[in-house]
Amino acid sequence: MATPQDWRLTNQELYLKEAVLSRCGYAPSTIQNDHDHCEFCGVKFSVNGEVGTLSEGYSTSDRYRWICDQCFSDFASEFRWRVEPNP
Repeated sequence: MATPQDWRLTNQELYLKEAVLSRCGYAPSTIQNDHDHCEFCGVKFSVNGEVGTLSEGYSTSDRYRWICDQCFSDFASEFRWRVEPNP
């Protein structure tokens, strides 16, 4: 559970408050990108199966913003996210 002093909170409410997310396998938003990071804790998302990386999580529809399961669980009610089926 997150607290107001949680180190992971760095003004994400400016772009993730009430966002629509999908639970899906990781795919980069552009061909120049081979990985992304959780918007909160920084854990790495990747398709190449590196040890310690995630291959699925919650994403905005443009696949530009990624959130890991733990951060989703910790911040879902505070950010009032809506989860829709993967398109």
